[in-house]
Amino acid sequence: MRRMTLGLISCALSFAIAMAGVLQAGEKEEMEAIQKQLNKNVLEKPFSPGDAAALDTYLQQAIKNNTPPPQTQPPSGWQPGWTCNNLMYSFYQYRNCLHYYQYYGYYYRY
Repeated sequence: MRRMTLGLISCALSFAIAMAGVLQAGEKEEMEAIQKQLNKNVLEKPFSPGDAAALDTYLQQAIKNNTPPPQTQPPSGWQPGWTCNNLMYSFYQYRNCLHYYQYYGYYYRY
């Protein structure tokens, strides 16, 4: 009787674990579909640094006034060989990088 009870408990436990795996697999597929849709949405909207004329005006005015860049340290994740184009995920990082480059004549050091 005791063996039978342990067997039933073992069987029920195995079934529960197997069902949890099936549910997780369904969730994984759903998450992959959501991620694919999100990637598609991002790629359909290319980066725009905003109004390029306004950005150029800002940079010219800053250089004319000899204003140092607001950010003198490289952004987190900055790597050797990068340029400002690698920061196109953020308008402010991109703008500050361009300002730094025009002010000092070189890109951030690492």
